[in-house]
Amino acid sequence: MNANTMDKILKYQRNEITEHVLYAALAKRVKGKNSEVLKKISADELRHYHYFKKVTGREVKPDRLKIILYRFISRIFGLTFTIKMMDNGEVQASHNYEDIEERLPGIKKIIQDEVGHEQALMGQIEEEALKHMGSMVLAINNSIQEITGIVVGLTFALANSLLVGKTAVISGLAATLAMVASEYLSQKSECEDASSPKKAALYTGMIYIFVVVSIVTPYFIFENPYAALGVAICAVVLIVTAFTFFMSVVKNLDYKKALFEVSSITAGVVALSLVIGMAIRLIFGE
Repeated sequence: MNANTMDKILKYQRNEITEHVLYAALAKRVKGKNSEVLKKISADELRHYHYFKKVTGREVKPDRLKIILYRFISRIFGLTFTIKMMDNGEVQASHNYEDIEERLPGIKKIIQDEVGHEQALMGQIEEEALKHMGSMVLAINNSIQEITGIVVGLTFALANSLLVGKTAVISGLAATLAMVASEYLSQKSECEDASSPKKAALYTGMIYIFVVVSIVTPYFIFENPYAALGVAICAVVLIVTAFTFFMSVVKNLDYKKALFEVSSITAGVVALSLVIGMAIRLIFGE
């Protein structure tokens, strides 16, 4: 076996022991069904490691930096997002096993079978927040388009940062309360679980408030309303990009397609609001 092939196998081997340790650590942090699933996935990764160890005849240490990074990500974005991110890398790696298939006949099939088994296990992970993904998607889209439309229209209609900020806060809070109430009543009419409507309404409210604060805050910092609008638009871009990425990973969507769709709709709302704001300013003056 040449040095290049050996290096690749050692890289795969290190990845397997790293994910074994990481999944085991995550399993200790959670309870119940999720813990059992993570333990099974950790055991799968350990089997992969021992398979490669027989080939290389070497012990390999896990990547501690990667473990720390993904443990941190799991605390911020949850188990499902973290596991999907890791799994995407492993699926990509499974396609690269063709490079050494001639040296180790059958390795690609072995790994693909294991990856399929792990993906089936991953599908059993349960997270409370993801049960309300529909509510979260609706909230993020509605809040961004609504609040962005409000501040853009008001900026060109009023041309006063503080006045725009105060008006947008009032409008944003009113929209939050209305959306929370609507989501609660909608979920209550559809769900048998008494706690589900309350949780859906809570997630909706948290997202709305976050978006309102992110977009409106610049108007209380910058005296120039157009500078404040520029910062607010940057905040919108960051929120849309981050949330779309999160959603595409968790739901296995095409990130570029999803981002283009959300961005196009938001841009359309902003453009229309700009036109309305400028028209009002022209009609009614200062």
